[in-house]
Amino acid sequence: MRNRLALGALLLLAACGGSGNQPLDDDEKIVRAVLATLASDGKPVCVDRGTAGRGLTVYREYLVAPNPSRDDLAWFPPGPLRPPPMPTQQQLDRAIAENKDLRLPEPGGRQDKLPAMTQIDLDKAAQALSLPPVADRSVTISSAWAPRGVTARWWPINRLKSDCVPLYMLSNPARARNIAFVTVQAEHWGTIYALRPQGNDWVTIAQWSDWLY
Repeated sequence: MRNRLALGALLLLAACGGSGNQPLDDDEKIVRAVLATLASDGKPVCVDRGTAGRGLTVYREYLVAPNPSRDDLAWFPPGPLRPPPMPTQQQLDRAIAENKDLRLPEPGGRQDKLPAMTQIDLDKAAQALSLPPVADRSVTISSAWAPRGVTARWWPINRLKSDCVPLYMLSNPARARNIAFVTVQAEHWGTIYALRPQGNDWVTIAQWSDWLY
């Protein structure tokens, strides 16, 4: 009996000792940097706990779209993605039933494009990482390292909570040794953040044109 109690205590100590003390890997640092950018204006950010989906799927779709779709696409200094209030599904359904024109607000045009050579470098890197078989992995956002103001919850809970507006969803990071990209979606708006390593961490360096989805 004494041996079994001692073994149980050792297993409990081992389980406790490894939780919350592990250093973050690159993908976790990348996600944390994107969350810090989203919360950089001091407003709360509600996000699904797990990242999902490839990081550059939409970017790849725009590359193969007709040329007019790409004319205004560019990279800009990074900032929070903050969509305005959107019509509810009930309002949209009512507008359709009454044959009224109710449009989702679209992102406005930005004029602060990054320099041309930066655009070229980021586009080359994004194009390369948008092609299969670039591997990616899901990241679980932990409250132990999420930035201040960020609430990460299991996705069904986020959809039941009335306080989770806007709801942010992050893609899996698309990452190479010295560049990474993460897509963020919120309330029918989407954008892509580009990141580079800095010291022992990652920082956001650019934001692609916002789009309506």
